[in-house]
Amino acid sequence: MTKPLVVVFGATGNQGGSILRVLAEHPNSYTVRAITRSTQSKSAQELAAQYPHVEWVEADLDDSPSLLPAVADADVVFAVTQFFQPSVMAAISTNENAEFEQGKRIVDACVAKRVGYLIFSTLPSAKKLSNGEITTVLHFEGKAKIQEYMLSQPIDSAIIQMGIYFQNNLQGARWDDAEDSIVIGFPGDVDKKLAYVDVNRDTGPFVKYIIDNRDKAKGKVFPVCSGYYSARDIAEALTKATGLKAKAIPVPLDIITDTDLRGMFELFSKYELFADTPNHMEVNKAIPFEFTTPETFWKASGFQGAPKLQK
Repeated sequence: MTKPLVVVFGATGNQGGSILRVLAEHPNSYTVRAITRSTQSKSAQELAAQYPHVEWVEADLDDSPSLLPAVADADVVFAVTQFFQPSVMAAISTNENAEFEQGKRIVDACVAKRVGYLIFSTLPSAKKLSNGEITTVLHFEGKAKIQEYMLSQPIDSAIIQMGIYFQNNLQGARWDDAEDSIVIGFPGDVDKKLAYVDVNRDTGPFVKYIIDNRDKAKGKVFPVCSGYYSARDIAEALTKATGLKAKAIPVPLDIITDTDLRGMFELFSKYELFADTPNHMEVNKAIPFEFTTPETFWKASGFQGAPKLQK
């Protein structure tokens, strides 16, 4: 059987990088083409040296012509947009559809080049999940519109939707003198269990499963989730994994100045992210991979301490 050509967008990023590394470890099973804005970037050069059999191609999600050769002859394309990339954030300030337009360009290129299968990383609409209450989470809405558009096009496809990244806790943890502890602040109930994932470790095996089971996965939405954990679970796991004192503390939503992120945490507090796919954890059982837990995440992270909380 001929090896499928798998094109990976965002190959130097979190999701794409995880997929690239997993597929590149199986050169007899997949031909991999990695897409990046610059093949001369440090991260692209390091990955190219590590995986010399991977083809590297430059493409820009804002430049439709560059996407056509990027996806040419592909059996499978994995695509992800980058809302928090500075250029996209700048565009969003004047055009709320900027992220959707990037995704649409990828879909259109795949349709034009008759790509066999498209896997897109999206998110559910916060507006729909909240019955119209939460309308400011633009990085959810753009991805939801991409999903809706892709499913309307003549191409076989599947969708992944990422849980909350464990990695966010590396950035958010702080040492608090008053608490004599590392604190992990969460805007909401610190005991509410939410869908978490190690984006760097768990995405690749999950997407590999979809690639290997394309017919079964066609048209379906797959939340990528390592498990359900609360902020308290994550703090307790930090202590267990490292011996460092840690606790979860609730913080008010209004300390978050960014309206997009504030709306996201309001969504997490009031609603279920994957309410439309309630039995999604069953898929994990079919994947021959041990998904990350909070404790294994902290152990692997090399975390040794947190910067001081500025009050």
